[in-house]
Amino acid sequence: MGKKLIILSEQKSYIKKGSSAPQVDGQERAFLKYGKGDVDIKYKNIVLKNINRINKKLHLPLICDPFTKKKYDNSVFIFISVNLNYLEENAYLLKELKKHGNEIALYNYDCWEPEFEEWRKVIDEINPEYLFFAYKLTDEYYRSKGYNSHWAPLSADYEVFNTRDLPKTRMFMQMGRFNEEMHRNILNYLKNHDLEDNRENYAYRRNRNETLYPDYDELVNEINKTKYFVCVPKYYENFKRTGNVNDIICRYFEAMICKTLVIGKKPETWPELFPYEAMLTFKDDGSDFDEKIDYYEKNPDKYQELVDKNYDFILEHHSWGNRLDTIMKAINGEI
Repeated sequence: MGKKLIILSEQKSYIKKGSSAPQVDGQERAFLKYGKGDVDIKYKNIVLKNINRINKKLHLPLICDPFTKKKYDNSVFIFISVNLNYLEENAYLLKELKKHGNEIALYNYDCWEPEFEEWRKVIDEINPEYLFFAYKLTDEYYRSKGYNSHWAPLSADYEVFNTRDLPKTRMFMQMGRFNEEMHRNILNYLKNHDLEDNRENYAYRRNRNETLYPDYDELVNEINKTKYFVCVPKYYENFKRTGNVNDIICRYFEAMICKTLVIGKKPETWPELFPYEAMLTFKDDGSDFDEKIDYYEKNPDKYQELVDKNYDFILEHHSWGNRLDTIMKAINGEI
Protein backbone atom coordinates (compact mmCIF):
# COMPACT_ATOMS: atom_id res chain seq x y z
CA MET A 1 0.00 0.00 0.00
CA GLY A 2 1.39 3.41 -0.99
CA LYS A 3 1.83 6.41 1.26
CA LYS A 4 -0.86 9.05 1.68
CA LEU A 5 0.02 12.65 0.82
CA ILE A 6 -1.33 15.30 3.22
CA ILE A 7 -1.29 18.93 2.06
CA LEU A 8 -0.49 21.53 4.72
CA SER A 9 -2.60 24.41 3.40
CA GLU A 10 -2.89 28.13 4.06
CA GLN A 11 -5.78 28.60 1.65
CA LYS A 12 -8.44 29.07 4.33
CA SER A 13 -6.27 31.11 6.69
CA TYR A 14 -5.34 34.11 4.54
CA ILE A 15 -6.08 37.50 6.05
CA LYS A 16 -5.39 38.96 2.62
CA LYS A 17 -4.68 36.61 -0.25
CA GLY A 18 -1.56 37.33 -2.27
CA SER A 19 -1.37 37.25 -6.05
CA SER A 20 -0.05 33.67 -6.03
CA ALA A 21 -2.84 32.34 -3.81
CA PRO A 22 -5.15 31.33 -6.71
CA GLN A 23 -2.30 29.33 -8.29
CA VAL A 24 -1.65 27.42 -5.09
CA ASP A 25 -5.37 26.97 -4.49
CA GLY A 26 -5.73 25.45 -7.96
CA GLN A 27 -2.75 23.18 -7.40
CA GLU A 28 -4.13 21.92 -4.10
CA ARG A 29 -7.59 21.31 -5.54
CA ALA A 30 -6.05 19.43 -8.45
CA PHE A 31 -3.95 17.27 -6.12
CA LEU A 32 -7.10 16.35 -4.19
CA LYS A 33 -8.95 15.61 -7.44
CA TYR A 34 -6.25 13.52 -9.10
CA GLY A 35 -5.09 11.91 -5.86
CA LYS A 36 -8.55 10.62 -5.02
CA GLY A 37 -8.18 8.72 -1.75
CA ASP A 38 -4.39 9.03 -1.65
CA VAL A 39 -4.33 12.79 -0.97
CA ASP A 40 -5.78 14.59 2.05
CA ILE A 41 -5.52 18.20 3.29
CA LYS A 42 -5.10 19.95 6.63
CA TYR A 43 -5.87 23.68 6.85
CA LYS A 44 -4.06 26.11 9.12
CA ASN A 45 -6.26 27.69 11.77
CA ILE A 46 -6.92 31.37 11.02
CA VAL A 47 -7.39 32.23 14.72
CA LEU A 48 -3.98 30.80 15.58
CA LYS A 49 -2.47 32.57 12.60
CA ASN A 50 -3.73 35.92 13.90
CA ILE A 51 -2.49 35.17 17.42
CA ASN A 52 0.91 34.17 16.05
CA ARG A 53 1.20 37.45 14.15
CA ILE A 54 1.02 39.21 17.52
CA ASN A 55 3.28 36.66 19.22
CA LYS A 56 5.90 37.12 16.54
CA LYS A 57 5.94 40.91 17.03
CA LEU A 58 6.26 40.42 20.79
CA HIS A 59 8.94 37.74 20.34
CA LEU A 60 6.73 35.15 22.05
CA PRO A 61 6.64 31.43 21.13
CA LEU A 62 4.44 30.54 18.16
CA ILE A 63 1.45 28.27 18.78
CA CYS A 64 1.11 25.18 16.58
CA ASP A 65 -2.17 23.82 15.23
CA PRO A 66 -3.33 20.77 17.22
CA PHE A 67 -3.17 18.47 14.17
CA THR A 68 0.62 18.99 14.00
CA LYS A 69 1.10 17.32 17.38
CA LYS A 70 0.46 13.72 16.34
CA LYS A 71 1.97 11.02 14.17
CA TYR A 72 0.27 10.17 10.88
CA ASP A 73 1.23 6.65 9.87
CA ASN A 74 2.25 5.89 6.30
CA SER A 75 1.80 9.56 5.31
CA VAL A 76 3.86 12.46 4.03
CA PHE A 77 2.97 16.10 4.67
CA ILE A 78 3.62 18.44 1.74
CA PHE A 79 3.81 22.23 1.88
CA ILE A 80 3.65 24.37 -1.27
CA SER A 81 5.74 27.55 -1.03
CA VAL A 82 5.66 30.15 -3.79
CA ASN A 83 8.61 32.04 -2.33
CA LEU A 84 11.06 31.95 0.58
CA ASN A 85 8.80 34.02 2.81
CA TYR A 86 6.03 31.40 2.59
CA LEU A 87 8.47 28.72 3.71
CA GLU A 88 9.96 30.77 6.55
CA GLU A 89 6.50 31.60 7.93
CA ASN A 90 5.54 27.93 8.07
CA ALA A 91 8.82 26.38 9.19
CA TYR A 92 7.61 26.15 12.80
CA LEU A 93 4.62 24.00 11.79
CA LEU A 94 6.71 21.73 9.60
CA LYS A 95 9.27 21.29 12.40
CA GLU A 96 6.46 20.41 14.82
CA LEU A 97 5.22 17.74 12.43
CA LYS A 98 8.77 16.40 12.14
CA LYS A 99 9.14 16.38 15.91
CA HIS A 100 6.20 13.97 16.13
CA GLY A 101 7.72 11.56 13.62
CA ASN A 102 6.09 12.72 10.38
CA GLU A 103 7.77 12.82 6.97
CA ILE A 104 7.87 16.19 5.21
CA ALA A 105 7.94 17.16 1.52
CA LEU A 106 8.30 20.67 0.10
CA TYR A 107 7.12 21.83 -3.32
CA ASN A 108 8.84 25.14 -4.09
CA TYR A 109 8.02 27.66 -6.83
CA ASP A 110 10.34 30.69 -7.07
CA CYS A 111 13.62 29.42 -5.70
CA TRP A 112 15.95 31.60 -7.78
CA GLU A 113 19.70 31.05 -8.10
CA PRO A 114 20.80 34.13 -6.06
CA GLU A 115 18.68 32.84 -3.14
CA PHE A 116 19.79 29.19 -3.20
CA GLU A 117 21.79 29.47 0.01
CA GLU A 118 19.03 31.40 1.84
CA TRP A 119 16.52 28.70 0.91
CA ARG A 120 19.01 26.04 1.91
CA LYS A 121 19.27 27.38 5.46
CA VAL A 122 15.50 27.15 5.97
CA ILE A 123 15.30 23.75 4.25
CA ASP A 124 18.05 22.41 6.52
CA GLU A 125 16.19 23.77 9.53
CA ILE A 126 13.06 21.86 8.50
CA ASN A 127 15.02 18.80 7.31
CA PRO A 128 12.42 17.43 4.86
CA GLU A 129 12.62 13.92 3.44
CA TYR A 130 11.63 15.07 -0.06
CA LEU A 131 12.15 18.22 -2.12
CA PHE A 132 10.30 19.16 -5.31
CA PHE A 133 11.19 22.23 -7.34
CA ALA A 134 9.27 23.94 -10.14
CA TYR A 135 12.53 24.85 -11.88
CA LYS A 136 15.00 22.32 -13.24
CA LEU A 137 18.21 24.25 -12.48
CA THR A 138 17.12 24.62 -8.86
CA ASP A 139 16.49 20.89 -8.60
CA GLU A 140 19.89 20.13 -10.11
CA TYR A 141 21.60 22.38 -7.57
CA TYR A 142 19.99 20.67 -4.59
CA ARG A 143 20.57 17.18 -5.96
CA SER A 144 24.24 18.09 -6.43
CA LYS A 145 24.32 18.93 -2.71
CA GLY A 146 22.96 15.50 -1.78
CA TYR A 147 19.27 16.33 -1.21
CA ASN A 148 16.48 13.95 -2.24
CA SER A 149 15.23 16.41 -4.85
CA HIS A 150 13.04 16.13 -7.95
CA TRP A 151 11.98 18.44 -10.78
CA ALA A 152 8.19 18.81 -11.02
CA PRO A 153 7.47 21.69 -13.43
CA LEU A 154 4.62 24.11 -12.92
CA SER A 155 1.18 23.58 -14.47
CA ALA A 156 -2.10 25.55 -14.36
CA ASP A 157 -5.58 25.36 -12.93
CA TYR A 158 -7.46 23.80 -15.84
CA GLU A 159 -10.78 24.10 -14.02
CA VAL A 160 -10.40 27.89 -14.14
CA PHE A 161 -8.44 28.24 -17.38
CA ASN A 162 -10.21 26.42 -20.19
CA THR A 163 -11.19 26.73 -23.81
CA ARG A 164 -14.46 28.51 -24.56
CA ASP A 165 -16.45 28.83 -27.75
CA LEU A 166 -15.53 32.48 -28.40
CA PRO A 167 -14.38 34.10 -31.65
CA LYS A 168 -10.72 35.17 -31.81
CA THR A 169 -11.33 38.91 -32.18
CA ARG A 170 -8.04 40.24 -30.74
CA MET A 171 -4.57 39.83 -32.21
CA PHE A 172 -2.24 40.14 -29.21
CA MET A 173 -2.16 40.12 -25.41
CA GLN A 174 0.74 40.71 -23.02
CA MET A 175 0.22 40.45 -19.26
CA GLY A 176 2.21 40.87 -16.08
CA ARG A 177 5.91 41.40 -16.75
CA PHE A 178 6.36 43.65 -19.77
CA ASN A 179 8.81 42.61 -22.50
CA GLU A 180 9.90 45.66 -24.49
CA GLU A 181 11.25 43.64 -27.40
CA MET A 182 7.96 41.83 -27.98
CA HIS A 183 6.01 45.05 -27.39
CA ARG A 184 8.02 46.82 -30.08
CA ASN A 185 7.49 43.94 -32.53
CA ILE A 186 3.74 43.98 -31.93
CA LEU A 187 3.44 47.76 -32.32
CA ASN A 188 5.38 47.57 -35.59
CA TYR A 189 3.11 44.79 -36.80
CA LEU A 190 -0.01 46.80 -36.00
CA LYS A 191 1.42 49.84 -37.79
CA ASN A 192 2.46 47.79 -40.84
CA HIS A 193 -1.05 46.33 -41.10
CA ASP A 194 -2.97 49.57 -40.50
CA LEU A 195 -4.31 48.35 -37.15
CA GLU A 196 -4.82 50.68 -34.21
CA ASP A 197 -2.94 50.30 -30.95
CA ASN A 198 -6.00 49.71 -28.81
CA ARG A 199 -7.21 47.01 -26.46
CA GLU A 200 -9.33 45.44 -29.19
CA ASN A 201 -6.16 44.66 -31.15
CA TYR A 202 -3.54 44.51 -28.41
CA ALA A 203 -4.26 44.19 -24.68
CA TYR A 204 -1.44 45.24 -22.35
CA ARG A 205 -0.94 47.35 -19.22
CA ARG A 206 -0.98 51.04 -20.06
CA ASN A 207 0.50 51.90 -16.67
CA ARG A 208 2.52 49.95 -14.14
CA ASN A 209 -0.23 49.63 -11.53
CA GLU A 210 -2.96 48.53 -13.92
CA THR A 211 -4.40 45.03 -13.66
CA LEU A 212 -5.81 44.16 -17.05
CA TYR A 213 -8.55 41.78 -16.01
CA PRO A 214 -8.74 41.34 -12.21
CA ASP A 215 -11.75 39.02 -12.47
CA TYR A 216 -10.54 35.52 -13.37
CA ASP A 217 -13.61 34.61 -15.42
CA GLU A 218 -13.20 37.75 -17.51
CA LEU A 219 -9.46 37.05 -17.86
CA VAL A 220 -10.14 33.57 -19.24
CA ASN A 221 -12.68 34.98 -21.68
CA GLU A 222 -10.19 37.58 -22.89
CA ILE A 223 -7.40 35.03 -23.38
CA ASN A 224 -9.84 32.86 -25.34
CA LYS A 225 -10.62 35.85 -27.57
CA THR A 226 -6.91 36.44 -28.30
CA LYS A 227 -4.92 34.85 -31.11
CA TYR A 228 -1.35 35.43 -29.85
CA PHE A 229 -0.35 35.53 -26.16
CA VAL A 230 3.08 36.81 -25.15
CA CYS A 231 5.10 34.69 -22.72
CA VAL A 232 8.68 35.48 -21.69
CA PRO A 233 10.50 33.87 -18.73
CA LYS A 234 11.47 36.21 -15.90
CA TYR A 235 15.10 35.39 -16.73
CA TYR A 236 14.95 37.84 -19.67
CA GLU A 237 13.35 40.62 -17.63
CA ASN A 238 15.18 40.43 -14.32
CA PHE A 239 18.36 38.34 -14.46
CA LYS A 240 19.54 39.93 -11.23
CA ARG A 241 16.58 38.27 -9.50
CA THR A 242 16.58 34.89 -11.26
CA GLY A 243 20.23 34.22 -11.95
CA ASN A 244 20.48 31.39 -14.48
CA VAL A 245 17.07 29.91 -13.67
CA ASN A 246 15.20 30.03 -16.99
CA ASP A 247 12.13 27.80 -16.81
CA ILE A 248 8.47 27.57 -17.74
CA ILE A 249 5.79 29.48 -15.83
CA CYS A 250 2.05 28.93 -15.48
CA ARG A 251 1.18 31.56 -18.12
CA TYR A 252 2.34 29.28 -20.95
CA PHE A 253 -0.09 26.55 -19.89
CA GLU A 254 -2.91 29.00 -19.16
CA ALA A 255 -2.73 30.36 -22.71
CA MET A 256 -2.47 26.97 -24.38
CA ILE A 257 -5.45 25.52 -22.51
CA CYS A 258 -7.46 28.46 -23.91
CA LYS A 259 -6.33 27.41 -27.42
CA THR A 260 -4.35 30.62 -27.84
CA LEU A 261 -0.96 30.49 -29.55
CA VAL A 262 1.99 31.44 -27.33
CA ILE A 263 4.58 33.78 -28.82
CA GLY A 264 7.74 35.15 -27.21
CA LYS A 265 10.79 33.41 -25.79
CA LYS A 266 11.23 29.76 -24.93
CA PRO A 267 12.42 28.77 -21.47
CA GLU A 268 15.63 26.75 -21.43
CA THR A 269 13.64 23.62 -20.51
CA TRP A 270 11.19 23.99 -23.41
CA PRO A 271 12.58 21.17 -25.62
CA GLU A 272 12.13 18.68 -22.76
CA LEU A 273 8.57 19.81 -22.06
CA PHE A 274 7.44 20.27 -25.68
CA PRO A 275 9.35 18.10 -28.18
CA TYR A 276 7.84 19.94 -31.16
CA GLU A 277 7.36 23.57 -32.30
CA ALA A 278 4.56 24.47 -29.90
CA MET A 279 5.12 28.25 -29.86
CA LEU A 280 6.41 31.07 -32.05
CA THR A 281 9.80 32.64 -31.38
CA PHE A 282 11.55 35.34 -33.40
CA LYS A 283 14.96 36.72 -34.31
CA ASP A 284 16.40 39.18 -31.81
CA ASP A 285 15.90 42.07 -34.21
CA GLY A 286 12.27 41.08 -34.86
CA SER A 287 12.87 40.96 -38.63
CA ASP A 288 10.83 37.76 -39.04
CA PHE A 289 7.96 38.75 -36.71
CA ASP A 290 5.51 39.93 -39.38
CA GLU A 291 6.30 36.98 -41.62
CA LYS A 292 5.62 34.37 -38.94
CA ILE A 293 2.42 35.99 -37.72
CA ASP A 294 1.18 36.50 -41.28
CA TYR A 295 1.72 32.81 -42.04
CA TYR A 296 -0.90 31.84 -39.46
CA GLU A 297 -3.13 34.75 -40.42
CA LYS A 298 -3.17 33.47 -43.99
CA ASN A 299 -3.45 29.82 -42.93
CA PRO A 300 -6.08 29.67 -40.16
CA ASP A 301 -6.30 25.88 -40.56
CA LYS A 302 -2.61 25.61 -39.57
CA TYR A 303 -3.24 27.89 -36.60
CA GLN A 304 -6.13 25.71 -35.43
CA GLU A 305 -4.13 22.54 -35.96
CA LEU A 306 -1.31 23.82 -33.73
CA VAL A 307 -3.47 25.18 -30.89
CA ASP A 308 -5.49 21.94 -30.88
CA LYS A 309 -2.27 19.91 -30.69
CA ASN A 310 -1.00 22.06 -27.80
CA TYR A 311 -4.29 21.67 -25.96
CA ASP A 312 -4.24 17.86 -26.23
CA PHE A 313 -0.54 17.66 -25.35
CA ILE A 314 -0.72 19.65 -22.12
CA LEU A 315 -3.78 17.74 -20.90
CA GLU A 316 -1.87 14.49 -21.42
CA HIS A 317 1.56 15.58 -20.18
CA HIS A 318 1.34 18.83 -18.19
CA SER A 319 -1.55 18.75 -15.75
CA TRP A 320 -1.15 18.99 -11.98
CA GLY A 321 -2.09 15.30 -12.12
CA ASN A 322 1.17 14.63 -13.98
CA ARG A 323 3.10 16.55 -11.31
CA LEU A 324 1.29 14.68 -8.54
CA ASP A 325 2.29 11.41 -10.22
CA THR A 326 5.97 12.46 -9.95
CA ILE A 327 5.50 13.33 -6.27
CA MET A 328 3.70 10.07 -5.41
CA LYS A 329 6.34 7.98 -7.17
CA ALA A 330 9.10 9.81 -5.29
CA ILE A 331 7.59 9.39 -1.81
CA ASN A 332 6.92 5.72 -2.57
CA GLY A 333 10.50 5.10 -3.71
CA GLU A 334 9.61 4.41 -7.34
CA ILE A 335 11.94 7.08 -8.77
